[in-house]
Amino acid sequence: IAMFLLALITIALIPALYNGIIYSSQQATTATATRQLNTLVEQARQTHTCNALSSAASLRNFADGAQQGFSTSGTYDCGTSPARLSLTAKGANNSTLVTVEALVYLQ
Repeated sequence: IAMFLLALITIALIPALYNGIIYSSQQATTATATRQLNTLVEQARQTHTCNALSSAASLRNFADGAQQGFSTSGTYDCGTSPARLSLTAKGANNSTLVTVEALVYLQ
């Protein structure tokens, strides 16, 4: 009887464990996308040119450690001082993972 009860409890916990694994995978992709967008912003800030903003805002494809793909793209406005840079990372199903907005001082 004890083994039967343990089996029932185990079967009841399987969906929760599965959902936890899926959620963890999604969060890992979001963390990787956040790091990638922050790297693009820092590269644009290092160069201080409108071309660097254009490069950072261009469409790029990446994958995280589990080979979950995501793409980054964005917009920029070099007509203001400081320049505005807005980047977005989207997952494979075109859902927005993370958005980053930054101000970049140009030379």
